[in-house]
Amino acid sequence: METRLAENIRVFRKQKGLTQEQLAEVLGVTVGAVHKWETRMSTPELGLITEMADFFDISVDVLLGYKMKDNRLQATVERLWKASNSRDYDAVSEAEKAIRKYPHSFDVVYAAAILYYAFAAETKKESWLRRAIELLDSARLLVDQCKDPRVNESVLYGRMAEMHDLLGESDKALELLKAHNAGAIFNDTIGIVLLAHGGDPEEANGFLEEGFLRAISSLIRCATGYAMLFDVKNDNASGMEMIRWIIPILEELKRTAEPNFMDKMIAVFNACLAIFQFKSGDLEGAQNSLIKSKALAHTFDAAPNYEAERLKFVRGSQWSSAHDALGETAMDAVEYVLHDKDPELRKLWEDVQGHED
Repeated sequence: METRLAENIRVFRKQKGLTQEQLAEVLGVTVGAVHKWETRMSTPELGLITEMADFFDISVDVLLGYKMKDNRLQATVERLWKASNSRDYDAVSEAEKAIRKYPHSFDVVYAAAILYYAFAAETKKESWLRRAIELLDSARLLVDQCKDPRVNESVLYGRMAEMHDLLGESDKALELLKAHNAGAIFNDTIGIVLLAHGGDPEEANGFLEEGFLRAISSLIRCATGYAMLFDVKNDNASGMEMIRWIIPILEELKRTAEPNFMDKMIAVFNACLAIFQFKSGDLEGAQNSLIKSKALAHTFDAAPNYEAERLKFVRGSQWSSAHDALGETAMDAVEYVLHDKDPELRKLWEDVQGHED
């Protein structure tokens, strides 16, 4: 239950046109007592509360101005998430009450854990760091209840590792991260923790390298997905913006001028750019993009190479080669992108293919 007693005493006093001294005289208390009530430094006794309500011609409920919280499970969870996002540190006490009331609810325990996790990460307060670890571990035991596909046991262990690292317990953090690194999701974090605490640079390099390659792969997939999305929505301006953003990034990743997998992807993205240009009425731009796409595809297909070592910052990795589902060759990949597009665009592509370089 929340009340607005302090604020309401002040509001109703002013509505009566009284000073603190005058209200104190009416109630037979000191002016200091009224001041403390209005500044939340103290609370009047129940008898004085009823006397004030009578004097102000209102009910005690109105004077208290209380607001009963909805303490049902879902409302509690939503309140905890909101407090976590707004960094309302006063919500720590509510989190503890919620845990006592719903100790076996994953949603409550996890929301409280994230509240402590967020607060502790900012403040580095040891008691909050420890409590975050405890609650994350409790949530782990209840994770079968979780309906959010983005959260699983590994995610919880990863957050626990972050808290251990902030406590200076890097060995424990690394132990958790390495033990629960399915899909290499923590490679980048492991590399950082190793280097931050004097670990083996070569070991860190291995983790960072694989994390880097995963990030590149994810970036390419996201850009591809956005290109598909903007194509479906006929948002040609955004499509061109996305493609013109991703191509220079992929070009910069090439260690040398030798053909590598980036050339195949750049050829594909140039074909995507041509689609958006064509749909926007820029036929000349579409033709030029198709010419670039054809040239890159031919260059790659003449000496195809999928080795990761041809990318910057990569020396050698277990993930030493790339792959895609677009086609065996770069030209196959470009054809795959263009195969079901407007017949006029297909005709433009056939003209470009038939043109001698």
